Amino acid sequence: MMIQNTTNYTLKKWRKVILLFAAFFCLSITISSCKKKRNPVGASALSSENIMGSDVIDTFQLKTYTIEEDSIYSMDPSFNLLGSYNDEVYGKVDASFYTQLTLSGFSPDFGDLSTVVIDSAVMAFEFGGYYGDISEQLFEVYEITDELTRDSSYTRSSVASVGTEQLVPTVNGEGLITPDPLKNAVVGNDTLNPQLRIPLDTVFARNMLSIAENSTSDADFLQSFKGLHFKVNNSFQSPGEGTILYLSSTLPASKMTVYYTANGEQGSYDFLITGSAIDFNNVVTDYSGTRVEQVINDNDLGQTEFYAQAFSTRAKIDFSSIDSLPKNIIIQKATLELPVSYYQGSNFYPSSDVRVSSEILGDGKKYVVSETENVSFNSTRKSYVINLRTYIQQIVLGEAPNSGIFVSPTKFNTTAERILFNGSDTPNKNKPKLSIVYTVL
Repeated sequence: MMIQNTTNYTLKKWRKVILLFAAFFCLSITISSCKKKRNPVGASALSSENIMGSDVIDTFQLKTYTIEEDSIYSMDPSFNLLGSYNDEVYGKVDASFYTQLTLSGFSPDFGDLSTVVIDSAVMAFEFGGYYGDISEQLFEVYEITDELTRDSSYTRSSVASVGTEQLVPTVNGEGLITPDPLKNAVVGNDTLNPQLRIPLDTVFARNMLSIAENSTSDADFLQSFKGLHFKVNNSFQSPGEGTILYLSSTLPASKMTVYYTANGEQGSYDFLITGSAIDFNNVVTDYSGTRVEQVINDNDLGQTEFYAQAFSTRAKIDFSSIDSLPKNIIIQKATLELPVSYYQGSNFYPSSDVRVSSEILGDGKKYVVSETENVSFNSTRKSYVINLRTYIQQIVLGEAPNSGIFVSPTKFNTTAERILFNGSDTPNKNKPKLSIVYTVL
C-alpha cells in the first residue's frame, strides 16, 4: 500500500533553505539554524542575500520491493561456498563448487606404484568464514568428467558432468563432519589455521599418483583429470539449521594430500588449487512457498518487508516523488535510511556492508549513486544509512534518470548473506526514510 502525500509549509523570513523530509511516514520539523555548506555546483552560486525565508516540506513517497537475479557470474570467486542452511524466511540454500587441481611437481617418481601403500588422502580447505549455524553435514566429492574452460561463462546455476562414484569413504561415515571454523587444525606435529578436512578414497588417491607421475605439465595433467565437485547431502534441516562455509581454496594450506609408504619410508604428495585453476560456485536458493517468493511476484507486498540475498535477489527502492522537486535547487543533503529486521545473536546476520547502484541502462552507463561505494551496517541504528546527495542532484538536473536504486550484499557473488529490510507497513518501530535538504538558487 502506497502512503499518500502530505504537505506542511512553515514560513520563516530569515533564510531560504528548504528542508524536505521524505518518508513512508510524515514528520513535522522546525528548523532553527543552518550553516552554509559547500556548493556542489559552484562556490559562488549561493549569495548571502538569497538566504532569506525558508519552507519545510514533508511530502515524499518510496516504493520498496525485491528483484530476482538470474545469471550471477560465479567463476573465480573470492571463496568457494560449500554447505546448506534452512532459513525460515528464505527457505533452503544449497552451495557446492567445481574446481580443477594442479600439480605440486611434474613427473614425480614414486617408484613401483604397485608396491606403494596409500596410507590416507585428505582434501583440506582453509576457512575464510561461514554463514549460519555450525552443525554436522554430510560432505560428498565426485570427479568431474567435463572439461572446464576459461572462456565459459559460469553462473550460479552452472553445472558440470561428474562421475557416479562417491569419493568420500562411507563405511565409517567419514563424510559426516561437524566443521569448526574457529578451532585450529592439528596435523601431525603442526598446528594450522582452522580448516575443513575431507577424507578421500585411497583407490582414487593411488590413481591420482599415477596420473601425476605421467604428467609433464598442468595442461598434460588436466587432460587426464578434469577436477572435483564438492557438495553436501543434507536430506533434512529444520528452519534455522545449517551453515554455508567460505573456503579459501587458493591459500597454500588448501590442497589435496596423498600420504603413502614406499620401501618402508613415509612420504606425501600435494595437489594444489592455484590461481590458474578454473573454479566456480553453484548456489541453489529454493524460496518456493515463502514470503520472499510472494514479494517477488507482487511488488506491492514489499511495503511490509523486502529482501536482498547474495546470488539471488536485490532490494529495489523507487522514489518517484523527487520528480516534483524544483529544478533550480542545490541538494545540500540526501540521506536514505533502510532499517532491517534482525535480533542480536541470530546466525543469519545482515551483511556488514552493502553496495548501492542504479539501474544499468541500454547505453551501458551506470550512474554514481552513493557517496561511498560500500555502505556499512550501522549496528546501533540497525540500519544502512546511504548518502544519495550526488545522485539526487543528478536527477534534478536531468543528468540521470529517476529509475530507482538497487541494494544488495557487497559480496553478492561470493557469500550466502541475506538481509530483511523493514517496509513502510512493518510492525517494527523503525521504518525506511529519505531526508533531503536543498537550497533554492
